[in-house]
Amino acid sequence: MRICIILLFVVGIQNIVWSQEEKIVLQDEPVIFGADGFYVKEVVDKRDNKENIGFVQKGVFKKTKVAANFEEGVEKSVFNFLKENFEQDSDGVPIVIGILELNISESSSLPVKGKAEVKMEFYKEKNGSLGKLYAAEAFVEQPAVNVTKTHEQRIREVISNCLENFNTSDWEDINPMYIKEERNN
Repeated sequence: MRICIILLFVVGIQNIVWSQEEKIVLQDEPVIFGADGFYVKEVVDKRDNKENIGFVQKGVFKKTKVAANFEEGVEKSVFNFLKENFEQDSDGVPIVIGILELNISESSSLPVKGKAEVKMEFYKEKNGSLGKLYAAEAFVEQPAVNVTKTHEQRIREVISNCLENFNTSDWEDINPMYIKEERNN
């Protein structure tokens, strides 16, 4: 009887602790290339579902799904990460990054794999309107011993991949059509 009570207590505490949201903080890790003629002026969260960036699996058998989010929200977290870790051309063209999709997930089969995927658009701003210069997407899936702890690594990797694709594109030669959009500024 005593063992049953202890087991119920441990399972109850485990559910309370793990039922909370998983907070992700992007670590300071320099991006290995620098911006060629631009700097990131702003990051805009353009995702349809802004409630979370995916789910992590918690519990002894990884059966409980818990929502995951950045500690400071998508816009601020990504912008601050880039500001601190991406060498930018302060005399270059100001670029607005729109994040259309950002999602993390974990497989439930062995070996456990973590996934991160992102879709981004890069804009030039003119008179309060945005003109799309480039669209990029990236996907990473990797096995890990502790998949939940390595999500931020995969997120940094997909963001860097999109930035590198934009950086090496012909974005400077594009004359975009500018569209006025409502933004949260």
